[in-house]
Amino acid sequence: MGKPKIIEIGVGFYFEVAKKLKENGANITVVDANEKAIEEARNQLLNGVVDDIFNPNMDIYRGSDLIYSIRPPRDLQPFIYDIAKKVSCDLIIKPLHGEQPIECLKLINYKGNPLYIWSSKMSKR
Repeated sequence: MGKPKIIEIGVGFYFEVAKKLKENGANITVVDANEKAIEEARNQLLNGVVDDIFNPNMDIYRGSDLIYSIRPPRDLQPFIYDIAKKVSCDLIIKPLHGEQPIECLKLINYKGNPLYIWSSKMSKR
């Protein structure tokens, strides 16, 4: 089995999670609408792609095993969810502190951190 394909949506200038995943063997791509953020990601040897999730280039996301986003504003979450659903991959959202995510996500507690997940496997039941 090859490396899992993982996409971080809305990376901004915070690359630590993506770098750790890359160090651990993941095929990681970071996505943001901010060209300067993606330029900096590439300077840090990450695969970075500029994309607008309101009108996404679905070729970026096809074949993904996991999409995640760290502290995306609630108004962006439905667009991130739609991308994950269209490509049938799992989704993890780490919400802003105290912010409720969109309703289709399930709350889990991971080492004291609230994460919201959606699994393509859950929707096929």
